[in-house]
Amino acid sequence: GEIERLRAERDALKIFRARAADAGLLTASELDVIDGEVAELIEAAVVEAQAAEPCDPATVAEDVYAVY
Repeated sequence: GEIERLRAERDALKIFRARAADAGLLTASELDVIDGEVAELIEAAVVEAQAAEPCDPATVAEDVYAVY
């Protein structure tokens, strides 16, 4: 469907990867290393967030700049 097509054709990370490789800026191996480092950072952030104390409900909306 349309969402699958958009994911295949308009994924910013896939486009960056292809353009960087095509321009000779980064090899596929270098991009794989970056992907691995990012995955490790994300995993570490998830572990830290899951280990954190729950937020105080009275202050959970402080410093949030979205208005609904």
